[in-house]
Amino acid sequence: MRINFTEEEIKNEANKVYIEDDDVLIEGEFIEGEGRHFVITGKAVIEGETYHDFETEFELSQEPSSMLAGDILKADWEWYDYVC
Repeated sequence: MRINFTEEEIKNEANKVYIEDDDVLIEGEFIEGEGRHFVITGKAVIEGETYHDFETEFELSQEPSSMLAGDILKADWEWYDYVC
């Protein structure tokens, strides 16, 4: 299932996630998945360089409270991996 970020989520920057361990800022355009397993697609800033159509696969610790994109991103991630 594809879940787009709403205008309100984008305005409130709920579509952004910072992965501190890797110093990566992801600005999501949409999320695909269901249950606890998802892939976020968007832009990523890595070492000052911007990469488009960047995909990050992740699994949540538990199913999200709602299927809104912002709520999915805010949930605790069990693991993540960059899709090449």
